[in-house]
Amino acid sequence: MASVLITPRYCDALQWAADLHRDQLREGKNVPYLSHVIAVSSLVWEDGGNEDQAIAGLLHDAIEDAGQSHGSIALRFGAAVADIVQDCTDPGKQEADGNPDAWFRWKHRYLESLARKPDASLLVTAADKAHNAWDRLLDGHRDPTCWQRARASLEASAWYFQRLEDELKQRLPDSRSVERLGRAVEGILALPEFLCLLPPGGDPMEWALAYEQRLTALVGTGPSQHQEHAGEHTTASTGRNG
Repeated sequence: MASVLITPRYCDALQWAADLHRDQLREGKNVPYLSHVIAVSSLVWEDGGNEDQAIAGLLHDAIEDAGQSHGSIALRFGAAVADIVQDCTDPGKQEADGNPDAWFRWKHRYLESLARKPDASLLVTAADKAHNAWDRLLDGHRDPTCWQRARASLEASAWYFQRLEDELKQRLPDSRSVERLGRAVEGILALPEFLCLLPPGGDPMEWALAYEQRLTALVGTGPSQHQEHAGEHTTASTGRNG
């Protein structure tokens, strides 16, 4: 097995990530946001990623949440890192804040975009989503009401994380991060707060994946037309905080 090379570039990226996210916290709690990007980078290393991918893990939210661009990242760490960070960027986030309909459109577009991204980028995406899913699961264990304050409701989150696992497992079947994501999904689907949403005898996974169909039936339209129906459906079916 070849040795993993860690150069001063990685230390530089860690310092820059600390500077970029210095004043940011994890959603809904008093935890430095830096903890998330460090965790993502660690998962990338553990999943066999190289230094460029691990650096991209540290910087994966630099465009989305810290005002950087592909060019500013490429200037410091090269085009390969910048390309991965660009692929990890979810451009609909600001639009979706506080808008349940926009949240669903945003996530639906993001899921569709995964098929167009290279495996090198998806390895970092898998680490990001695995850490987020575990974080949400553990928060839910400690405070079942946390879903009411989050950007997405429990039902919407279960659908999204299940779809992510399905998409990523096809491309990265041996990924440790995808396996970790799957374990988190299993935990979310086993939460008492989720199980009480199911009809008698309902299968949790099938119920989670059918979220889109239930939402479409509720508003009488598909995801691409949700903008015309903003605010028509209840928070029980979509993200409460965007």
